Amino acid sequence: MDYSDGTLYYTPRNCKSCGEAMEYRGLGEYVCEKCDIREFDDYGKVRNYIETHRGATAIEIEQETGVPKRVIRQLLREERIAVSKDSKIFLKCESCGCDILAGHYCAKCGADIRKNSMLMKGPSRKNISGFGRVDKNNDGEFRFRKNYDR
Repeated sequence: MDYSDGTLYYTPRNCKSCGEAMEYRGLGEYVCEKCDIREFDDYGKVRNYIETHRGATAIEIEQETGVPKRVIRQLLREERIAVSKDSKIFLKCESCGCDILAGHYCAKCGADIRKNSMLMKGPSRKNISGFGRVDKNNDGEFRFRKNYDR
């Protein structure tokens, strides 16, 4: 698996056995249309390992699956996988530093960020008057008159 091209995940394209195209079946699983061989991308490998080895650490997962820790960390941040609740190791909220199971922020900081981003957007387009706004009482005649006497 070469990560030099900037991609984080290995995605099989052709069967290693017969060279035919692989069909994506979901959850990181690919199946050869010709010889029915199954392969997994990094997400599929990590997910399958976690299902059978609950509470495994990133180092264990890396050693057993061959998926680099940085990819495992990325899967955690994207919330595609989560740290076990009974784990001694957690991710840290990027805002307040508290322990989280997945993602970038704890529930409180995430809610604050969403609230602040909504405030920064300003009023919705529906409440703005002016260009493009049509007065329901006006049948459109106003737009075509030369003298704009109001």
